[in-house]
Amino acid sequence: MKKSFFLGLLGIIFSTMGYGQTSTETFETESHGSKSFTDNGVIFTIITHTGGFDIQGNYPGTGWSGTSNDNRYIDNSGAGNVVTNASFSIKTTSNLFKVNRFWIFLSDTSLNQTVAGTLTVTGKINGVTKFTQTKTTGFATSLGSTNGHTLIDLTNLNGQNYSNIVIDQLQITLGGAYVYAGLDAFTWVKDSGIVLATEDTQISGKLKVYPNPTHGELNIDINGKNAAQIYSSEGKLVKTTYLKDGHNRTNIDELPNGVYLIKVGTETKKIIKK
Repeated sequence: MKKSFFLGLLGIIFSTMGYGQTSTETFETESHGSKSFTDNGVIFTIITHTGGFDIQGNYPGTGWSGTSNDNRYIDNSGAGNVVTNASFSIKTTSNLFKVNRFWIFLSDTSLNQTVAGTLTVTGKINGVTKFTQTKTTGFATSLGSTNGHTLIDLTNLNGQNYSNIVIDQLQITLGGAYVYAGLDAFTWVKDSGIVLATEDTQISGKLKVYPNPTHGELNIDINGKNAAQIYSSEGKLVKTTYLKDGHNRTNIDELPNGVYLIKVGTETKKIIKK
């Protein structure tokens, strides 16, 4: 009975560790002209590839929160010369995330929405494309009930579900006659269990993992019993090992060479398999 209860409790604990926090950024508290924004404790950078994108706050009532008109959003209206194939990314270097949906206003230079254009949505991690999809139809052609915005739902984008793919960069690219874009109500999921950093994150200093880099064998020293969860660079849980108090030995021989994150309790270490 006690054993069953303990195993059940472990299941609750470890499922909670992977819990994702959903948040919607409507940009209403962000500064006009800013090239970054903060939502749910995560800093995102707005990277322009073509066209000059930042936070727009000079035209009240022209955005869309998902339920009503609002005042701020990301757009390229301050870019000066409007260019074709305008493109920008929303990127963070601190947390992995997943995207549920966003709303976007698309038009030509005169804000004419009846022109023919395309929208390409690309998800990347560490610069590697994890998904890309081009939408060619179904765009808003007038202000209507959504203030001219089209819902881009990644749970069903051209019949595909991309909302469960972990990324660190969402890229938006316009095509055809679309040269202006205003993005609002960015709904995303923060994975509270996975944090990327350029340096190892060590909260209590009680976790030791070595050798690093490794050819497969790992020594893990901890205080107290726990579980080690190993994630790929894509944010996918690839292995779980239960640990005893003190010194433990395990291996990741079966995993491809690359960069991994090992999470034990509240501590995370970056490891490299060669």
